[in-house]
Amino acid sequence: MKGKRPDYSASTVIHTENGDRWRDIGVGFVSEGGTITVLLDALPLSGKLILRTPQRRTASATST
Repeated sequence: MKGKRPDYSASTVIHTENGDRWRDIGVGFVSEGGTITVLLDALPLSGKLILRTPQRRTASATST
């Protein structure tokens, strides 16, 4: 996994007074056997983990 781009981003949804907020909390990698390994930096308090393909950033989205 070292040096490999993740196949999934791991997120959770936090409900606030101002609406729902998506929070990225980890990544997922697909192995040759088809299993998914998830590496988390935090645990979702709701118990709900969402895996989705990572969004590719464009040059204009990354510059400030």
